Amino acid sequence: MNAPDCLARALGGAILTGALAIPTGAPAQNLQYLSGQNVVPAFEGWARNQDGSFTFYFGYLNRNYREELHIPLGVDNRIEPAELGQPQPSYFYPRRHRFLFSLEVPADWGDRDVAWTLTSAGATETAYGSLLPVWEVNDQVISENRAGSGYADGNQPPTIELIGDTARRAKVGEPVDLTVRIGDDGIPTPRATGGARDSRIDVDASGRPLFGAGRFGRRTGLGLRVAWLRWRGPGPVTFDPWHLAGIDDRMPGWAPPELASDGRVTTTASFGAPGTYVLRAMADDGYLYTPLDVTFTVSVQP
Repeated sequence: MNAPDCLARALGGAILTGALAIPTGAPAQNLQYLSGQNVVPAFEGWARNQDGSFTFYFGYLNRNYREELHIPLGVDNRIEPAELGQPQPSYFYPRRHRFLFSLEVPADWGDRDVAWTLTSAGATETAYGSLLPVWEVNDQVISENRAGSGYADGNQPPTIELIGDTARRAKVGEPVDLTVRIGDDGIPTPRATGGARDSRIDVDASGRPLFGAGRFGRRTGLGLRVAWLRWRGPGPVTFDPWHLAGIDDRMPGWAPPELASDGRVTTTASFGAPGTYVLRAMADDGYLYTPLDVTFTVSVQP
């Protein structure tokens, strides 16, 4: 059974920068926007847990091919009912990101909805999650949606362990090391991206690749790696080394970086503004992933 996913339809064609400009003869569905568009939340489906509870999965589509949006938690970024908590991101990378976070509801949830509402670029969108049978998913559905195609029987999510504290302090502009230890069962077999239905890469006027521009038929590179995301926080965060999961790992020829024998991976982060940040690490094998969060309190340099 496959979860409905009408948002995954790719766009291609004229490149725009916010304002609507329709080239002569260009169909509306072929427009691309670098900026100025909103973020659309997406309900990905639900799964049944062994204890009788249910897990709801969500992702999003940032309609922009370049602009990254910060939508703080609150009236413009909220999950209802509020008692379920607010596990969603407040920072949104370009394009489509599937099965990005989850939340649990009790066994007696019944026919109630879980609603994720986002307001950005002057538009308000809500994704409604429910236990309708058509939305039931399993590891195969998740793998095939995240990877573009493919599934490996018996595959288990990777493991991830943070070396150090989950709550830390840093200074603006001061590099800090983030070290995790990741592991996997060796399934699926690692490989670079390949066998794509369309291996072209769209670029903008400067020659920079557009994030996932019109090429969602390409499969994700397989193999164990870790990806860091700015999950929440008021200012820019840079990671070194870094790749954007779900986008960069679909580029032709991409392969996971070589992993140390002990599974340790160190990434350097640097913050551009003071405030409270949540950084999320994703141990990923290309099909399934396991998240881990680190909270930073960032202050200005003395």
